[in-house]
Amino acid sequence: MRIITTYLFLLITIQLMAQKESLTPLTYHTKMNKSTNQSFLQQKAAHRISAISLPFFEDFYQHDIYPNPALWQDNLVFINTTFPKETVSVGVATFDGTNASGVPYNTSGNTTHGPADMLTSNPIDLSGLSGADNVFLSFYFIQGDFGESPAAPNDLLTVQYKDTSGNWNIIWQVTALDSASLQQVFLKVDSIYLNANFQFRFQSFGNLNGANDTWHIDYVKLDKNRDTASEKNIKEMAYAFLPPSLLKQYYVMPYNQFDTTDLADTVSLFVKNNFINTTTDIVDFYEATDVSSSSTIATFSGPSRDFGPITLNKIDYPKFNIPTNLVGDTVIINVDYHFNVSAEAGEPAKVLANNAVSHQQVFSNYFAYDDGSAERGYLVGDLKTNTGMDFYKMAVKYGLRNPDTLQAIKLQFFPVKPNNHLAVFSVCVWKNFTRNTVYNDNDLIYQETNLKIEDLVNEYGVDTINGFYYAPIKPQFVKNGASYPLIMNDTFAVGLIVDNKLSLVVGFDRNNIRSSYNYYVEGNTNKWRESGLPGTMMINPVMGKALPGYLTPVKQTPAKNYTVKVYPNPAKDKLFIEGVNDNTLLEIFDIKGSLVMQTTLHQSGYVDIHELPSSVYVIKITNTHTNQIGTSKFIKNE
Repeated sequence: MRIITTYLFLLITIQLMAQKESLTPLTYHTKMNKSTNQSFLQQKAAHRISAISLPFFEDFYQHDIYPNPALWQDNLVFINTTFPKETVSVGVATFDGTNASGVPYNTSGNTTHGPADMLTSNPIDLSGLSGADNVFLSFYFIQGDFGESPAAPNDLLTVQYKDTSGNWNIIWQVTALDSASLQQVFLKVDSIYLNANFQFRFQSFGNLNGANDTWHIDYVKLDKNRDTASEKNIKEMAYAFLPPSLLKQYYVMPYNQFDTTDLADTVSLFVKNNFINTTTDIVDFYEATDVSSSSTIATFSGPSRDFGPITLNKIDYPKFNIPTNLVGDTVIINVDYHFNVSAEAGEPAKVLANNAVSHQQVFSNYFAYDDGSAERGYLVGDLKTNTGMDFYKMAVKYGLRNPDTLQAIKLQFFPVKPNNHLAVFSVCVWKNFTRNTVYNDNDLIYQETNLKIEDLVNEYGVDTINGFYYAPIKPQFVKNGASYPLIMNDTFAVGLIVDNKLSLVVGFDRNNIRSSYNYYVEGNTNKWRESGLPGTMMINPVMGKALPGYLTPVKQTPAKNYTVKVYPNPAKDKLFIEGVNDNTLLEIFDIKGSLVMQTTLHQSGYVDIHELPSSVYVIKITNTHTNQIGTSKFIKNE
């Protein structure tokens, strides 16, 4: 018996020592940085207004990642569509331990707990009202979801009212709950707070060392004459999430690799019926257009539908064919979805705006399972026990329909604890390997060793938006009989071998579950294992023709740059380009790296940007005769 017990103990110990996967919160925020913060401050300066009148309403369905300055004073929270798994409508405000520039409130390296993000309303005029007017604040909240979950009892979400002496008083608070479901709260505004400059704010308390202890707020409403029983029916039918990719496997893929068999058989959208009664006569539509030509390629008009009370309803749309003869290095198909429902008649325009969502299906020069937005970081090892192999391997598999040249590997890194910039690693390409087989170095067909993050190429050559870096394929690192250029066929894998344990964290998209294409080498068996974590690593192969100059490791001298002047910055309606004297391609990219505008210039002039949402953009200007390139950032304001 003792022998059996000892054997079982050893077996358990070996299993615990096996190489595991871990997800970690991101120390620095994925989207918020100094540039995006500056954009908000510019907007806020343009929205100096007197006290707001009732009703106050906010559902956080917007393009901007910061709160609407017409309603809110500060910009510490993150407005997004990717962190919550349950919503009232598309978009929430997420609270964590990073500030408006995406930096932890505490950067000392020592774990600190205290007041974190807050969201403060602009002054609201409640003068002339009394307690009998039943002024209530209502909202929904949910904890964690795709972000890190808070823990009881010290992690808190609070609501505070400001009194006439300028003091902030906690009216309500909650710590982490056993149930992580969406919950509605009603809070009365007592007569002592009813004045011409009333303000309320949400504030979280938690770990101040990064994007930790997340809470999400949705559907905030402040008004008078409220019946808290009947108003649990918020008279809202809304899309709960943004639409998914039109493709079976990929979120983005090269157009020259695409055919109609890549399309998903159905595309599912989710509509939340927030009414407390059955809602009838919902009629839904979509229209798909080729962005470059503005031509319609598909339309749909659905039947009348009925949705039960307080339900999340899936609508499956059959695929439509995307033409395979479109022209351009980047092809974008825009799909606008919307529905009509008579039960919302008379509701405000902002409520009705939740009845429409859109998706841009991008075909570009790379493959990606991810949507470009990381909710967590991924590594191989156990952060809880601080155990991991001295060398660990991670890879993502891709498949080609037609032979194509691998030009670079695109990766997303974020500074986390431990510090990514201390990592030493190899960027690798493997020919197809089989899961659960022993790792074999002979499968490596490319390996650039002894790299640090600063050795990679920053996206756009300006700075790294969203943490993306490029590792261009170089001839001297091709190995095991492969030749340069590295022409790939069928299935291959791209990834990393990390030389110092628990030191490198890559972006991990939790909204697109492609675990079966994600692999790591298990420590005790040295075998390739499929990832057991839902989501996907953000490691993408860049294919096709040679990379542009700003993505090559060769540093261009200023004389070779295309020197033009772009102004004003920030811009509102027109962006002027001065110094163009040759045939010039102008491209504008959003903060996700997606191409949002493309045009050709032959002389100095301007481009109309009034339809672009307020945000930070990268403009790339290419002289098509000399191949000289200029890049710059600008801020678009409303």
